Amino acid sequence: MPIAEQHREWIEARGIDPALAEAFGLQTVRRPDGNWLAVPYMHRGETLNHKYRLTTRKDHRMDPGAPLSLWNADMLSQEAVLNGSAPVVITEGEWDAFAAIEAGYRYVVSVPNGAPSTVTADLDRAARYEWADRHAAELAAVREFVLATDDDAAGHNLRTDLIALLGASRCRFVTYPAGCKDLGDVLLAHGPGEVVHRLATARPVPVQGLYTLDDFPERGPIRAYSVGIPAIDELISIVPGKLTVVTGYANMGKSTMMYAIIAHALAHHFPVCVASFETDVKPTLRDGLRAALLKCGRHELANRDCSAADAILRDRLSIISQEVDEDAEFDLPGFLDLCEAAVRRHKVRMIVLDPWNELEHKRRRDEAETEYIGRAIRAIKRFATRHDVAFWIVAHPAKPPHGQRGTPGLYEISGSAHWANKPDYGLTYHRPKFDENLAHIVVNKVRDGMPGRRGKAEVTFDFRTSTFRAVLPGAPA
Repeated sequence: MPIAEQHREWIEARGIDPALAEAFGLQTVRRPDGNWLAVPYMHRGETLNHKYRLTTRKDHRMDPGAPLSLWNADMLSQEAVLNGSAPVVITEGEWDAFAAIEAGYRYVVSVPNGAPSTVTADLDRAARYEWADRHAAELAAVREFVLATDDDAAGHNLRTDLIALLGASRCRFVTYPAGCKDLGDVLLAHGPGEVVHRLATARPVPVQGLYTLDDFPERGPIRAYSVGIPAIDELISIVPGKLTVVTGYANMGKSTMMYAIIAHALAHHFPVCVASFETDVKPTLRDGLRAALLKCGRHELANRDCSAADAILRDRLSIISQEVDEDAEFDLPGFLDLCEAAVRRHKVRMIVLDPWNELEHKRRRDEAETEYIGRAIRAIKRFATRHDVAFWIVAHPAKPPHGQRGTPGLYEISGSAHWANKPDYGLTYHRPKFDENLAHIVVNKVRDGMPGRRGKAEVTFDFRTSTFRAVLPGAPA
């Protein structure tokens, strides 16, 4: 039967012309429990389902066992949609869709069954979204969707599901004026012009990794801290949030250089966490840092008052080690969990992993070593950025060919060229002759925009003060 008068009045009260509703096939259906307003669901000229509404109370029903489809789905085949010139509006219900159509939007569909109470865990198997398969080809051709779901918890869940189903890059979402939670409210409170405005100014759904210039805040000066070795202080800094890779052949003195840098950070900058895998914590690590803090030789420690140095170490140094539990194995996720605990518990701002190869490296099935290293470095850089810590990794170079022992660079580090490509800073410590007290500290990478510059310093180590001294050009070592 035609739309009954009571239903015409109810439709008009929503700001919608009853003639528009009749044009979409709405009618009144008499049932023993009352008169229901029936909304037909059509697809390709066939009526697939109906949505029934009691206007005396909020009660919805659909045809039992009927398939689910989008309301007004045939609109998806219109030329303006197919050629990408018109976006498709998706609403949470037919009456919000009518509000958009009343305001002049033609290309509008509605989901058939409202919004879910929670975000859907498995969209592929969710019965409520079987319409996505029915209309898959038509939906795939749409260039842009405008999501006009309700501004409440369920509406947000539906929006999240739709973004996952349709793709964030194709979606914009509508925001509503104060006091309105859907397009029907906007039509009644502000008129069709505001509905048009809200649809036209829908916001793009953020796509992770894709931004405009205005999405980036202005950045102040980079916070950089001295490494405490005067010969290279102008070349490299300790920068929270950035990754530094240190390399050099074994037994050349890398650890001694790192003791100097760590001790300087502890004494002058912030707490440090050291992953000590190759070095005994006591006495080797402790005494190396003691000597660097007290500016004395290790041979003098037995006769020095170490209480001031020990107070700094006790208060500001965290250690990740296997010494307490020799059966413990640290893979990268477990190691980063410990680093996070150090950041939260001890407020560390610098983490030193020495050396990389002592971690338990668990590659995925069929994952090449270089792929694993690239993935691992990305995880470390994310950690450094998220927690605002300077992350330093000591990584050994591959064993050189027999008879060749030049200064190794980042590309010589075992396993992958990612060691050269991904860090923010790269540093090499090298002694040309093992039996001579002369070393080259080479800063071979400084990412653009970071403080410092590439360069090389020649240094000797003063065993009396546990400090590095620059060798001036022409001066004897």
